[in-house]
Amino acid sequence: MRIYELVNENYKQLNDNDLYIWEYISNHMKECSNLSIEELAKRCNVSRTTILRFSKKLGLKGYSELKVILSMERKVLPTPETRQDLIFDVYRSYMDYLKSVDFTSVLDKLHKAKNLYVHSTGVVQDSVAEELKRSFLMVNKLFFNISSVSEKDAFLDIITPEDLVFIISYSGESQSMIEFARQLKINNISIVSITANKNNSLSHVADECLYVDVGNVDNPLGARFESLVSYYILIDYLSVSYMQYCEDRGEL
Repeated sequence: MRIYELVNENYKQLNDNDLYIWEYISNHMKECSNLSIEELAKRCNVSRTTILRFSKKLGLKGYSELKVILSMERKVLPTPETRQDLIFDVYRSYMDYLKSVDFTSVLDKLHKAKNLYVHSTGVVQDSVAEELKRSFLMVNKLFFNISSVSEKDAFLDIITPEDLVFIISYSGESQSMIEFARQLKINNISIVSITANKNNSLSHVADECLYVDVGNVDNPLGARFESLVSYYILIDYLSVSYMQYCEDRGEL
């Protein structure tokens, strides 16, 4: 399992010291994979025992296992020779990541939901929401679109705990979106988040967190280029996984 997923899954157990340790690790991932527990404790200004407790709160046996996961997370890939190579490596790495993820819980929620809803923030995310709707219509699942801020309050009166809401965001930090997600949780409504940033406010509210890798490429002709194809790879993979899920249940 990826380190970001472990933190998100166990976030409620982390105290202020733990969150400070995580902030340091997330900003110095490669460096921390080579530090001893004493060295990391010194840099975080905490005790060795506090680092050990942090590791165990993530469900790990100890600090050694945390270092292994950090090393795997920061595995150094060969430097791409061209921009095409870089983008290809992003796609390949992301597809390898998808194969390692257990989607069973998300698929169960999709299958059992009485109604499906999707809310997105941003032009690109709106396009991804449309693709989600199109793809799942092909497997007999209809998503209702919550397209504007003014609609959210109205939908809160309609959506029930039997339903499922997908929220698609880049950063997962939009304040109005977070408030909407929190209100859904108060109403006992399940949320699946899709974000590019792995450690974000939305992922701490959502029941299921899906991530995409955004390839950043230097653009000599203008602004930095961000490849957003991974959003669509995720939707395709999720749709096909749902087909397999239904077939395995003998429903096709």
